[in-house]
Amino acid sequence: MEQNNITKTLAPKTNLRGNVAVISSKSELHRLIFCACLADRACTIAYNSTLSKDIEATISCFRALGAQIETNGGEILIKKPLDPEYIKNSLEKDTEIFCNESGSTARFILPLVSLLCKNGAVLTGVGKLPERPFSDLCGSLSAFGAVFSGDKMPIKVEKTATPCDGATFEISGNVSSQYLSGLLFLLPLCKNAKIRLTTPLESAGYVDMTIDAMKKFGVDVAKNGEVYTASGNYRVINDKMHAFGDWSNAAFFLCGAKDEPFSVSGIDRSSLQPDKKILDVLSSCGIIIEEKADSVSVVRSKKMRPFSFDAGENPDLVPVLCVLATTLSGDSIISNIRRLRFKESDRVATVIDMISSLGGKIREDGDSLHISGTGTLLGGRVNSHNDHRIAMSAAIASLFCENKVVIDGAQAVAKSYPDFFEIFAFLTEDNR
Repeated sequence: MEQNNITKTLAPKTNLRGNVAVISSKSELHRLIFCACLADRACTIAYNSTLSKDIEATISCFRALGAQIETNGGEILIKKPLDPEYIKNSLEKDTEIFCNESGSTARFILPLVSLLCKNGAVLTGVGKLPERPFSDLCGSLSAFGAVFSGDKMPIKVEKTATPCDGATFEISGNVSSQYLSGLLFLLPLCKNAKIRLTTPLESAGYVDMTIDAMKKFGVDVAKNGEVYTASGNYRVINDKMHAFGDWSNAAFFLCGAKDEPFSVSGIDRSSLQPDKKILDVLSSCGIIIEEKADSVSVVRSKKMRPFSFDAGENPDLVPVLCVLATTLSGDSIISNIRRLRFKESDRVATVIDMISSLGGKIREDGDSLHISGTGTLLGGRVNSHNDHRIAMSAAIASLFCENKVVIDGAQAVAKSYPDFFEIFAFLTEDNR
């Protein structure tokens, strides 16, 4: 699926003004949709702004499996959840489950299709997704009879897992927390099944989000050491649910704070989203934060300072934090960057390319990035490498550039934030 290349040219030294009601959390929407499609009756999930391509991919996959889903005016209506018997006995042979570029969709749904799709199913994707291996997850499911054509897309389910009642799925915790989440979604469909982690868990906050979503649909997950169990069946408790704003995307705007107050609304301070950690980083830099019930206002203080950050639990924050670091005087260090290499792009390489293209000083040192900030950037031309977080970070960088910023591949933002550039233009238009 080819995308037309879109170039955006942004004026330098603008300011964000006013307020932005940030898009609903992609991570939360994925999980709520999964649970809703496994539940006992119809329900509605409300969301803010537009649907990202990743969420559209999840909806499309469930439609392919027989769910009836409508989207309209900020609501996702699950009119008819999945029917496991239909999937097992009547689904068309080798049904294509197209995940587009959404790794979350693919990793969450592979366990489900490997259990239910007796007539076969083929997981497909585009972009970098076909390059990303699923070996650990396939291995965990193969231990119970599932047979796959390979561990990279297209992945054909050639034989489903045998009935997994009483199974103990084993999975590593330090490759992708999404593997664990995918297996967790499966537990209520298998009596007395368990999951055992074979290595320590990374990105635990996203697993907490999965467990929380399951609880909202009547399933309780318990953890005893490295073993997870689940009790209860998926059922609709609230006919209408709401997905709050995305801290990962709010972080872009929050990092654009200058000497004029600016606010982000629609976010939940009690959220389990790991990337609300952004507030701690901003505070450590000297940015003044005012928190209200569902909004955060930020403004730069006169005493700004560089920072150190461990990215192990929050890899998605790294691109925009590198931009933030260039706007501070002194050396900032972002450590534990190993997992950045396996995102929509090799984000170690593409972040370095972005910052360098804008005249910033950044270098890789083992498992860390070192950024020597001067308070400003020159500007220039940035290649997004079809990575939404690179494109959005470059836009935020333009606020601090001496010259214009040209972003090639700006269409990449559609993966998580389709309206990003329209919102960015609205928030800066008074300065043009």
